[in-house]
Amino acid sequence: MEFSEMLIEEHKPIRRALDVLEAMRAKVERGDSTDRHDVNALLIFLHYFADACHQAKEESILFPVLERVKKRAPSMELEGLLEEHNQERSLIEQTQITLFTEEHREFIQNVRKLIDLLSGHMVKEEQVLFPLAEQILTREEAAQLGVRMEESDAKFGFTQRKLLLQMLEHLEKVYVIPKAA
Repeated sequence: MEFSEMLIEEHKPIRRALDVLEAMRAKVERGDSTDRHDVNALLIFLHYFADACHQAKEESILFPVLERVKKRAPSMELEGLLEEHNQERSLIEQTQITLFTEEHREFIQNVRKLIDLLSGHMVKEEQVLFPLAEQILTREEAAQLGVRMEESDAKFGFTQRKLLLQMLEHLEKVYVIPKAA
């Protein structure tokens, strides 16, 4: 599998997690109770899957290679994407803090910001960064990225990844998938 396909595949569960987070936010905004532990579990999913698994590959594998070949595409903007990763980490942390307070308005605002930031970030990667990277990297460089990303997945742990995805599926059933009447 191409390195860009691997990263785009990882965007799919992240988008699903954002759908769950949006459903949770809507419940809180309506004044309905939401299990704080479920929200925390979803934020943990984002921390480990979106950041420690996905963004770690971008930052430690993809971005350094792209930085080395940047002269082939001077318009490529990696600093902004790195800054967005940092903003995402900060918003996850801030959201977790507000989760266990009575600051519902701040929680709602943080969730909206996080959803907007992550959604926009993935679009930039899929529509701009990954296609540009595929154009400027040689076949050998691209293949090496794929191998290194597979190694990164193995280090992250396939069992951990599976457990995170199972947790996401459970939360989807509770918050997103409508129950049969």
